Amino acid sequence: MTWLYFTFLFTLAAFFLDLFEGNKITTTEYYGLRNLGFAFVISTVLFVFILYPVSFLLLTIFLNRFLSSFITRIIIYAVAGGLSGIWAFNKLYDYQNDYFIKGYDLNISTSIILFALAGLIYGFFDSYLKKKSLS
Repeated sequence: MTWLYFTFLFTLAAFFLDLFEGNKITTTEYYGLRNLGFAFVISTVLFVFILYPVSFLLLTIFLNRFLSSFITRIIIYAVAGGLSGIWAFNKLYDYQNDYFIKGYDLNISTSIILFALAGLIYGFFDSYLKKKSLS
C-alpha cells in the first residue's frame, strides 16, 4: 500500500516541480510537461514506481523495524524526500553543465521543498498504516 502512496506523492512532486521550474525553460531541448504533456506524467509514474523498491521501501522497512519514535521517523522521511528532490532536480535540469539551471535561473530549493513535503506526507501515511496494522 505504501508503494502506491509513494508513487502518487513523488509523481505529484515531480509534476509540480516541472510546473514551477520546468515551465521557465522555453527551448524545445527540454522534454518536460510543456513538450510531452501527459506522456511526462506517465513516464514519471513508471520511473517512480520502479524506484520505490530500491529507495523508500528499504528505508521504510528499516524505520519500521528499528525506530519507534514518530517524530524522528517523520523527520527522516522528510530529509530523504528533500535529498531525492536534489537528485530529481539534477536529473531533470542538469543538461550540459547547468545549461538549463543557469540559463533559465532555476531554483533547486523548489525541488527540495516539494520532495521534502512528499516525504513528510509519506511518513504520515506510513505511520498511519503501521498503527492500523497493529490494531
